[in-house]
Amino acid sequence: MSVVPLKHRDKSIISHFSDGLRIVFSKGQTIIHGFQEPNGVYLIKEGFVKAYSVSLDRNVNLLLIHEVGEFIPLPWALNGTNVTGLSYEAMTDVVVLEASKDRLRSAMGNNPWLAEEILSQTVNIIALYTQRIQTLEFRSARERIVAEMIYLTKRFGRQQNGGIVIDVPITHQDIADSISMNRETASRTIELLFSEGLLVQRDHLFCVVDVTRLLAILGE
Repeated sequence: MSVVPLKHRDKSIISHFSDGLRIVFSKGQTIIHGFQEPNGVYLIKEGFVKAYSVSLDRNVNLLLIHEVGEFIPLPWALNGTNVTGLSYEAMTDVVVLEASKDRLRSAMGNNPWLAEEILSQTVNIIALYTQRIQTLEFRSARERIVAEMIYLTKRFGRQQNGGIVIDVPITHQDIADSISMNRETASRTIELLFSEGLLVQRDHLFCVVDVTRLLAILGE
């Protein structure tokens, strides 16, 4: 299932909420804590935000990475309850525009274009969760890492010098947390993909050298 990026539409969304309260979060700062009631709906103006949960045994599960033009927490904004228990953390320095959920709902009712954009984001979230489930169905560490890299190229990739740079500052730990794997296993598997010439790093960003070869590992 493909995910539609918002990069070509985010300026219009941001301009629509340009009078919202501007809030800046530093890299690593928590934006929303678990089950706590959010102060409002945040529209990401700059940076990347990761949504994660923490299991009873304190394992972190990275579920989604949000980019510019996306709202968080969207489920709470649309149905009025915060039942997911997700926390949101700034992966980079982040700027958001805050608005009340009542204002967002009112704007959606008055603006069909905006309502369609919010629906698109909702569908994307469902698609991303579906992709995560499909990735976790792979049994080996190699297959899971490869599936995650392919997903990241589809969502955040840009062509550069014969490869596809994953234009989000994701770490080995982030990758491990997103596929239910310990960091040591994830790092060893990634290093093997480096040695095979399938992955490289450019300016601290992962770059997929040959998507076709990665897909072949998954039998595609």
